[in-house]
Parts: sequence; structure tokens; C-alpha cells
Amino acid sequence: MMQLGVAGLATLAVACSADDSGDAPEAADGDGDGDGGESGTVVVIGGGLAGLAAARTLADAGRTVIVLEAKDGIGGRTRTDRSLGIAFDLGASWIHGTTNNPITELAAKAGATFVELDFSDVTVFDEGGAEVAVGQFEETEAAYEAMLEAVAEEGADGDSFADVLASVEPDWFSDRLQAFFTSAYVVFDTGALDELSSTLLDEGEEFGGPEVVMSNGYDLIAQYLANGLDIRLDHPVTSIAASDSGVTVVSSQGTFEADAVVVAVPLGVMKAGGIEFQPALSDDYIDAIESVGFNAVNKFLFVFDETFWDDTDYLVYTPTRRDVFNWFANVNALQPGANALMTFAYADEARASENSSDDEIIGLAMQHLRDMYGADIPDPIAMRRSAWVSDPFTGGAYSFTSVTTRMEHFDVLAAPAGRVHFAGEHTNRDFFSTAHGAYLSGLRSAQEILEA
Repeated sequence: MMQLGVAGLATLAVACSADDSGDAPEAADGDGDGDGGESGTVVVIGGGLAGLAAARTLADAGRTVIVLEAKDGIGGRTRTDRSLGIAFDLGASWIHGTTNNPITELAAKAGATFVELDFSDVTVFDEGGAEVAVGQFEETEAAYEAMLEAVAEEGADGDSFADVLASVEPDWFSDRLQAFFTSAYVVFDTGALDELSSTLLDEGEEFGGPEVVMSNGYDLIAQYLANGLDIRLDHPVTSIAASDSGVTVVSSQGTFEADAVVVAVPLGVMKAGGIEFQPALSDDYIDAIESVGFNAVNKFLFVFDETFWDDTDYLVYTPTRRDVFNWFANVNALQPGANALMTFAYADEARASENSSDDEIIGLAMQHLRDMYGADIPDPIAMRRSAWVSDPFTGGAYSFTSVTTRMEHFDVLAAPAGRVHFAGEHTNRDFFSTAHGAYLSGLRSAQEILEA
């Protein structure tokens, strides 16, 4: 594949422990209006992997660190729901390439269990219920790879993936299996085809080794990094004012003075302008924020009384309606006996899903599954779902190279502005859109501060 929150009334001081319960850290009563800026104090805004990596590094180096997290729990886009007895990752699930990937070692230290799923271990159904031979699936995958090469060769600055695809393969979407690959393998990993750059498809680096899923929950990494840190939950930040003498950070619950700040919020928050900066961000920085794409992806977990589907790692369905519930991961392969399937919606379909009721979501998913396995299969007994776009503290899933993106935009997003430093996957030119990119960006920001 391509590389691809309710505020309380008091300040909350949290000492997080590295347990594997997945519950939000307990909040202890605080002192109200924040803390003074003693020498070496750093405020980190955002308790996702980027912010926690920066905070952990700085705290281990002896700095006083306060993490301000807008939501009621840490993890950012690595959140795990265990309410059904299944570790359902609403955001990041995969470790993309285990060789030399820093997340691999972190996850092992956090007590993670890994399962390697085989993308070729599939059962495939076309719209109408006819099963598609695995050989045909593999042949179409080869055609998909060839198509990617053709788009890359013919692509031009300012032309979208969709524009070039219409030129090199005008009948591509007449084949529903071909359409599946551009949906599940491109739109899922990047963004809508009419927004995706045709020339930056291969940008970004990848780690080698297998792609694995953390079967007992990706949030274990956040809990591990957060151990012992001073984390204030329900503290959305509204403004940051920097001067030669320090930084003043204002949240919904108090004002904090520091020597430096790390802004580790998602690109969606930056796009929405949720934080006021003084002095204002440069025109170049604002241009970069606007120019880098931000994808929408949502995940859905369906739990049944029994397993009625094939014992393969994935189920593929090729409906005419693209980008929603066309790829099901067999959760039994991750957690035996779960009797569960996980599926996805991407780009515009992900955005639309957030306006759909649970009954509407279940109805569409079961329409697809009943076309595959017959009208007599049971309804799910429970469902869980993500809604990253309507969440004001995320605004979407992850960055991608849109038609307006230049690779130097990632460098601009990473560049500190005096005492204000920036982290997040969207600030990592090599590993944008990934959890390891977020983590590495946090290390980078911490190092900038330590060397300042």
C-alpha cells in the first residue's frame, strides 16, 4: 500500500500511569489559574503522540513541562475504545513498517501485542453478491500498480490524480474492482482523488518490514509516554503570545507562563484557526497550513452474536458507491472470538457519515454484508464509530499532498517561530500522515528547545 473533547471548573493536574486499561487518566484537583513560568518551563499544547513525545523528552532532560490537552483524555488521534470488551482503535491501528520504526520499540515497551495481517488474504464479492476469484483480485491489483506508475509519469503540477487518471485510464471506474483499489488503497491513505496531487504520490519515506496491528490498543503508547507527566485535561488553548522574555498561553481554565511552547495540535485545528497567535503567524506559515491537504477517515466496529463471514483477514466488497464500507477487517484475526468486523469510510463519505444516525450506518453496512452473505445474516448487537471531522480538536484524520501542496510546505510547518515550536505528523516532511511521523516530530521539537 502507499504510505501512505467537557471542560471542568478547576485546573486539572494529572499524573498518568502506564497501565493498559485504556481509561482516561484520573484528574486530581489543581490550584485554579495555572502556574508561573520558572526557568526552563515548557508548555506543550496537545496530548497526542507528538506532544507526549516532546513532553517526555523535555521532562527526562530536567525541564518543567506542562501538557495542556483539550479533550478529557490523552492520545489525540490514537484513541482506543474498550467499552465492548474489544480494543477498538478509533484512529491509528497500524505500525507501518516495523524495521527501525521507533513506534515498534515504544509499543513493545508499552506491552503491545502485534498481529500481522495479510492484505492478500481476502475474500472478494462484487455488487450483486457474486464472489470474485482471488486470482482476478491479484490481476487487478497488478493493473492498479501499473496505473499508479502511469499517473506518476503523466502527472503535472496543479493537476489532480483524478484529472490524470481520466487521461491515462478513462474507463478505470467502469470496473468496480479497479475502483476499489483507488478507493481503499489511495483515497483511504491520502485524500479525495480530485484533491490529491498527481506529482507527489511517491513523496515521503517508508520503513521496511511488515505492517502490523496493535491488537490490544494503540493507546498503550500514549499511556507509556505520559507516565508521570503533568497533564491538564479539558484545557483547550485559545491564544499564545510570545515575546523575547517568554510565552503566555491562555486556555479555557487558566493562563500559563513559560520559556517556550510546543504546539502539537492537528493540522485540522490549525486550519480552523482555533488558536490566536501573537505575533501572528507569517504569511508563509498560513499558506502552508492552507496548502497541505487534510484527509477525512472514519472507522466503524460491528459486533455480532456469531461469525458468519469467511476466515480471511479481509473482506472486499465492490459496490458502485465508492469510499464507504468496501473493505472489512476481520477483527477475529486480531482478537479471537470477537465476532466483529471493522470497516471504513474515506474522504467525502467519511464527512457524510458524521451526519448519519447509527441506524443509517448500520443499515448501509448490513446492506453490503447481506449482498455478500445473504439476507438471513443477523444484525449487529453493538456498534462503535469515530467522528474525527466534527471533533473541533482534530478536524480530520491526517495530512496528504494535495494539488496545492509543495514539499517545502512541510518544512515551513516544522520551522519554529522564536519561542514557539511546532510538532505533529503534518510537520514531518518524510513521514507525514503517520503515527511515527508525529512521534518523531515531537522529538525534533524537544531537541530544538534543548539546543536553544
